[in-house]
Amino acid sequence: MKNSAKTENTTVSGEKKKFSLQELVWLGFNYTCGIAFTSVYATLMISSEKHDGLFLGMHMIWIFLIEGLVAGTCAWAFNKLSRVHPAGNGAAYIYVRSNFGKFWGWFISFLQYTTLPIIVTSQIVSMIRLNFVGSGTFLDTKDSLGNWANLTWDAVGVFVYMLVSCTLFLGMKMLKRYLNASSYIKWGSTALLFIALIAMFALNGTSAWDLNASSKYTQLNPSNFSSAFTSCFFFFLGFETYATIGKNVKNPERNIGRSIIWTMLLSTIFYVVVTVLMLGAIGGEFSNNPNLQVFRLLGDHAGSWLYYIGVIIMLICTVSLKANAAMQNALYSGSILEPFAVEGIFPAKYQELTKDNIPFRASFLNLVITLIFAIIWLFIPDIIQGATGGDSVFSYAAIVGEASLIMIIIYVFVIATALKLGFTKKMKVTIWEMIAWMLVFVFLIWQFIQFFIDLGKSYDSAIAQLGTKDSAAGVAALVSNTIEVAYILAMILFAIIWYFVYYMPKYKARLQKDPTIQQALDAQFVVVDDWHYVMKEIQDELDNYLVRNKAIHQNQDNENLQDALHIREEALALEGDLREE
Repeated sequence: MKNSAKTENTTVSGEKKKFSLQELVWLGFNYTCGIAFTSVYATLMISSEKHDGLFLGMHMIWIFLIEGLVAGTCAWAFNKLSRVHPAGNGAAYIYVRSNFGKFWGWFISFLQYTTLPIIVTSQIVSMIRLNFVGSGTFLDTKDSLGNWANLTWDAVGVFVYMLVSCTLFLGMKMLKRYLNASSYIKWGSTALLFIALIAMFALNGTSAWDLNASSKYTQLNPSNFSSAFTSCFFFFLGFETYATIGKNVKNPERNIGRSIIWTMLLSTIFYVVVTVLMLGAIGGEFSNNPNLQVFRLLGDHAGSWLYYIGVIIMLICTVSLKANAAMQNALYSGSILEPFAVEGIFPAKYQELTKDNIPFRASFLNLVITLIFAIIWLFIPDIIQGATGGDSVFSYAAIVGEASLIMIIIYVFVIATALKLGFTKKMKVTIWEMIAWMLVFVFLIWQFIQFFIDLGKSYDSAIAQLGTKDSAAGVAALVSNTIEVAYILAMILFAIIWYFVYYMPKYKARLQKDPTIQQALDAQFVVVDDWHYVMKEIQDELDNYLVRNKAIHQNQDNENLQDALHIREEALALEGDLREE
């Protein structure tokens, strides 16, 4: 009896440590959204340094709506697929593995993992470098540190990022506390930025708005639309990453899908509102860090004290924002690696979980990998820049565009999975869902192709600059483009070699030694019966009917009432994990 009670208490305690729907929405919104996204405006609008950019102006408002619609449609595919697949760590890995086989499951999940080093790189850059290099504020050290400014602050950023990531190993309870604390700081300071934006909008009247809306800053074409889409699509990424932590979520079959939809809706509203306010607050030319630029402009009107306070607050906001993301990345990365170990694609030791369902070894391995890629993506380009005195090899927009491209590949596979299950009648879908998924599927394929078309044009432009006064910029562009392509090709090649050289021999040996082990593993990757969801829908419909029955029969007992109550009782019992109090 004591052992039984102890087990029950342990189960209850474990459930309390898991994320509820509300916590998951809060977690997802925190991970997906942040004010650092405005850093791409210098390349999407017009740069205050070089007076270049994509000149999109007011087009950015509806482009963000398109981003939200596309990301939301992809999120809806994840939502539907979560209903007919076993809950666990992996998400996209589970969906693709179950429907297209082992290799494609591994391939897509590995590509998903390869976005994390890029995401981490962008977060390190936006956490530290963009505040201290080229910000145009009193924090700017570009002149004092010269060509070595990027290396100096990127080294600081890597150290802070790695330190904050280690909070994961303090346990889920402490992790939640740190996540919530950093979230409160992040959103409190974000609220102050909103106030500053509204104040600048009011001071400007319609002058900044009219300037951004003028034909001088609006030159829309397929090329710059695609560049803007891939750059900004990055800021909607995240739901597919935190969807991998099924073992840390209460009722994951229900809550993961719901949280994804809420996260996408809130993210779209947030980005559109901030974009509208930015266009009304800043007239035409955007700096590398428009958030700091807003307080500089506001300080010109209200006094330098407001400028200094605002810049410090924005620095605190950015650091807390990226610290929050670092802690979540540490959690998600291990959850992506852990299923590989379960299937034997990685060594078995990486599937070990702590009492909080945290894959400790896998998470530690990720920190090591993150450090290695930070050296590749940041330190090596920074050293080249410092030694040659040229431009920075990577822009913030280039880094986030690379991550977006990889995620476009993953979303194409996930939507293909949803379409396959819809066509084969293994998943309940409507004709409108199928049409929406097909349209987004074609759109994402176009974006993938357009990315490489634009990359080719960039190569031509960079080569033409060689031997001219812009030779340094040409070299930087060539190095940047080459590393982008080399990274994707290297990751694809690694995935193929690792699968056939490391995994397949172990897989064949397992089949010869004990086929039942592989059968048990394969059983975790099948399309499951969505009976619980059917019962939930029946129960909801019966609840609606009982209200109508009460009104029609004026609260009098009747045969239909008794039948409905009886069926409702049975349906309620069969809801399983979907049952609500």
